[in-house]
Amino acid sequence: MQPRINIAMKAARAAAEYIVHSQEKLLFDKEQGQSAEQVYQTVCSGAERSIVYHLEKAYPGDTITTRLQGTVQNGNEGEWIVDAIQGQHLFSRGLTGNVITMSYLVAGKVEHALVLNPHTKDEFYASKGRGAYLNNSRIRSSSARTLENVTVGAQFPGTDRLMPSMSGQFAVLTDIARQGARAVMQDSPALLLANVAAGRLDAAWGIQLQEWEMQAPLFIAKEAGCLFAGFDGSPSLEKGNVLCASPRLFKVLLPMLNKHLG
Repeated sequence: MQPRINIAMKAARAAAEYIVHSQEKLLFDKEQGQSAEQVYQTVCSGAERSIVYHLEKAYPGDTITTRLQGTVQNGNEGEWIVDAIQGQHLFSRGLTGNVITMSYLVAGKVEHALVLNPHTKDEFYASKGRGAYLNNSRIRSSSARTLENVTVGAQFPGTDRLMPSMSGQFAVLTDIARQGARAVMQDSPALLLANVAAGRLDAAWGIQLQEWEMQAPLFIAKEAGCLFAGFDGSPSLEKGNVLCASPRLFKVLLPMLNKHLG
């Protein structure tokens, strides 16, 4: 394990303990009059501070940028991008499925990435050119070639951001169901994409994702042998639309997504 991944893991584990403990008293906090958004902001900020503490201590020359606080340390070496709670809706409902994501960039390119599930303790990570791992075991994408008996991951189009894509999303799900596939829906795009890297899911796609939502898991997926691209097949992900899949299944799904969501 590379030194920066080791430190990232230490930082994320500490934050994970804090998140799980905070989520256990979520109902109490709501009963005290706090809104779900207020609880999320408080816990996410606390988790970010925990992660930043470990990173600052180990790498004072690195820039550190978090989702809520922005840039909290300026350095002249690489940059850490931290999202302490991805999956805000599930977290706010007291459900599992939120994850911590961390990326380390050098000259704007990802060199190391981590996705950690505080509830299951699953730790997905990768370093450039060294493959991808889940809980210290090497992972690879699935070998699926057709949609029969595969499992894919997608987002439920129930937010303002995804509502315009509702008909297209359900059209894709209808098409793949008719060919024998099953789908799971998840609030955290990073967890879906990381599970594709591990071969637990055969494919997943995200709609209008922010860069920080997909940066770490896509790097891990690439190191695991997955393919990913925009719905039009372009390597550019500026629109935030991305399909990630095993190489053979990628070619099957891409035309469907381009037709209904492109």
